[in-house]
Amino acid sequence: MSLKLFGVTNSIKLAYTTGYEDNTSVSVGISFGEGQYSLNEKERKKFSKKYPVETFKNEDTGDTGYRVVANEGPIVVQIENLKIDGNENYDYGLAFSLDREEPKYYQEKDTRPYNIERDGGTWLIKPDPKSQRFDQNPSADYQWCVKRAKDIGYKPTEEEEELGMEETTDNTGLMYLTFMVFKKEKVQEQPVYRGGGGVSRGFGDGVSRGFGGGSDTQPDSVAARFGYGNSVSSASVKSDYTFAEGTEKYILPIRTRIFKDSKESDINCSQHIKGASLNMIRKQTVPVPF
Repeated sequence: MSLKLFGVTNSIKLAYTTGYEDNTSVSVGISFGEGQYSLNEKERKKFSKKYPVETFKNEDTGDTGYRVVANEGPIVVQIENLKIDGNENYDYGLAFSLDREEPKYYQEKDTRPYNIERDGGTWLIKPDPKSQRFDQNPSADYQWCVKRAKDIGYKPTEEEEELGMEETTDNTGLMYLTFMVFKKEKVQEQPVYRGGGGVSRGFGDGVSRGFGGGSDTQPDSVAARFGYGNSVSSASVKSDYTFAEGTEKYILPIRTRIFKDSKESDINCSQHIKGASLNMIRKQTVPVPF
């Protein structure tokens, strides 16, 4: 695979069309920032500067890939400028979830993968020019976080394995964002007259990926690992939207890296929920006085 750096920006501009019943167009911006550990949900997702996103392009196929360069610690995903165009008789929303391993699903309408254990569920985001920030899935137990990866060939100790330390491989540092289109019928105050017209149906030969160019200044970075950190919670509201039949999932893999000069964080970064849970239990246990 021949990958070449295309540019460095501060966000991913994603645009694709899906649906064989109604052509549904989705455009959304995705950016990242430094999170904090706090029991206050709003405070821990505040950041003033977006992390740089490196865009790579395969010279042979034209496919695009992304790397986000971050500091060690919690990481926040920002969804911005979401727009969905489809059938005018429906309101649309975008379901969004994040995993540290590639999720696989039996059907397009399934929101939970069958091959991995996901921490939490799926967010439903309504189109909005304003940005929305997330540092975990809804009903999840742990923050998303990144730390330096271990050297290739390093074997974690038994204790490190219990806490979720992973041996570095080609998949280390990857995260996967899953997007799904949801909708609900609009409440009409007056009759709506549906006209005919031709619609090009089908998903075509793939989604069209949109991205903007940027500078060629590539930040110095080292390999990262992505996982589960501190125990936190986020407020979520049950949605009355349902899966938009005929649409297909969009799964976006993103590689994480760590700034070479990033300070080391003492946060645990576990590859599995069991390790994150064990770490929190240990942090909450203290020796009693003699």
